[in-house]
Amino acid sequence: MRTTLFCSAVDVADAGAAQVLSDACERAGVDGLSIATSYHAARDLHPHARGRRVRHLAPGLWLPIDEQLWAGSAIAPQIAADAETAGAVTALVEEARRQGREIDGWTIFLHSDRQGPAAEVRAECNVFGDVYPEQLCPAQPESRAYAQTLARAVVQAGMPTVIAESLHYHGLEHGLHHERFLFEPGEVVRFLLGLCSCDACCAAASAEGIDSDRFRAEVARIVQATFDTGVPAPGSVATLAAAGELVNGAMAGWLRARLNTVTTLIADVSAACRAEGGRLVVLDSSGAAKGYSDGDPQGDVAPAMAWRFGLDVAAISAHCTVEAIAYAKSSARIADDLAAYRALIGETAPLGAIVRPFGVDCNSVENLAEKLDTIRTAGAERADFYHYGLMPLPTLDRIHAAVNAS
Repeated sequence: MRTTLFCSAVDVADAGAAQVLSDACERAGVDGLSIATSYHAARDLHPHARGRRVRHLAPGLWLPIDEQLWAGSAIAPQIAADAETAGAVTALVEEARRQGREIDGWTIFLHSDRQGPAAEVRAECNVFGDVYPEQLCPAQPESRAYAQTLARAVVQAGMPTVIAESLHYHGLEHGLHHERFLFEPGEVVRFLLGLCSCDACCAAASAEGIDSDRFRAEVARIVQATFDTGVPAPGSVATLAAAGELVNGAMAGWLRARLNTVTTLIADVSAACRAEGGRLVVLDSSGAAKGYSDGDPQGDVAPAMAWRFGLDVAAISAHCTVEAIAYAKSSARIADDLAAYRALIGETAPLGAIVRPFGVDCNSVENLAEKLDTIRTAGAERADFYHYGLMPLPTLDRIHAAVNAS
């Protein structure tokens, strides 16, 4: 089972490629690093930084830009690297190559924090026409082409394993910092406001026999009724079947179109990786949605909500390694989630899991070792740890002890 430690270009720029590799492979005892090749905007606390302890990350790519590769892209690569971080990814890949190690490319695809008219044309938007420019729509042809080019760029930069985050739809929440929902619209309206209804999504729904104009008008009516009265809309989005009953049953076809959109996108991105000699790992955001804030996910198992992002876990497993985001204090909870993934993808399909070895999820070697045993028992091909720059350095010793104990 391959193990890696996630990190970012700012970590490498701060400590140096050799030191970060030493911290990961020697002190933490993992096999390698997974470095962010592209990321969304963020403000992070870096407890062991040599430089700034609170850092603002600009959105974009830390990869070297091959003008020829990107020449045909309608969405130009947005550069995050500055004078401090330029070349950090390349430096890490080159240092790892000298040591006989391999770096994986952790890549944020469609959560891009882009601004301006060009981004808005290709972004997700709700039934009122409100654009979410931070979220490129997976149905838009230009977004799909951008994702394939980005995957090729990562592999060409020397990272044959592309770990894809945000290669799907997003929903209403977790778009930007300082989001404010001071009026609680209820679960159904939150869900409806997170549905993209751009022209490409409407075309995909039409292929499922949905009258897109009528569908959007009815969704707008349902949402506006809640806004007008303060009364949450009736219905449930607890399961795919329950959500499919919304909008007089038309939601079922709309959701089928979303699942097909994401499945075919992942197939195309996987093919782009293979064309360059690489492979694709797709992170399912469900575990993060459930356990991110407190490490205490409730309710059904994580993959039961993957449909909200347009992820058909069984279908995409034919094209990639599916990686669970196992953000939970309890190894029993992680075992239940991984068993549910296995039930969907079968016993032989590749599976991975990423855990947080500190913070709300973990406070001991024993806890982490038990989770690694759970992941190995599930037949996972990889286990990853999040995130080098965000953890106190003694966490590396906990990882090392857990890796050796499991």
